[in-house]
Amino acid sequence: MRRVRIAGCLVGAVAALAIGGCGSFGSGTTAGSTGGASSGGGRAVHTPVQSRGTKGENPAAEAAGTAHLSAADCRALARLAEGQAGTALTLRSTPTPPLSHCRLSGPRTQVNVYLDAGFAANQRYHNRIEETVQFNGQNPDGLPRPVPNVGEKAAYNSDASWIQALGSLLAVRGNRWLTVTISVAGRSDAQLLAQAAVLARAGFKLSATG
Repeated sequence: MRRVRIAGCLVGAVAALAIGGCGSFGSGTTAGSTGGASSGGGRAVHTPVQSRGTKGENPAAEAAGTAHLSAADCRALARLAEGQAGTALTLRSTPTPPLSHCRLSGPRTQVNVYLDAGFAANQRYHNRIEETVQFNGQNPDGLPRPVPNVGEKAAYNSDASWIQALGSLLAVRGNRWLTVTISVAGRSDAQLLAQAAVLARAGFKLSATG
């Protein structure tokens, strides 16, 4: 008879939880969605959540800037590139931020310098490098190689990367993402990287007050 009473008590307790436990977390408190709960039966109070981009971009810390490569900056880059190539180059400047562009071309030579100062440029650079690694596991020439003394100081020189298959040097300083693509007939990979690094450092310096 005692066992019957205990079983009855257990059944009653389970029923009480099923009816009342799902909607209550304690006296006077009602469960809410993410962000908090309300007391006294009112609506839940939600703590504001910082909106972020699809890949972790932080709009508060990574706002778009006004840095850009001006027409004068493009001419300065052209002089550097002409010295490297040993030939005259024609230039085309697109100086409008947040994505400015300097295009230099000549006999067997093509150089493009892009400066991205848009929203979350730094984060997007790192996303791009990570994706490039993921998609080029079987292609050594497509893998980014760290480059010293171009981007910001960072562990393993991770803020500047050379991608041989693309003839591209990508680097960031703050929220400025600068890319140099270069093709010069007869130049080795090491020579192209060295030329791109000179242009990238110059591009960062020229755009620092943009």
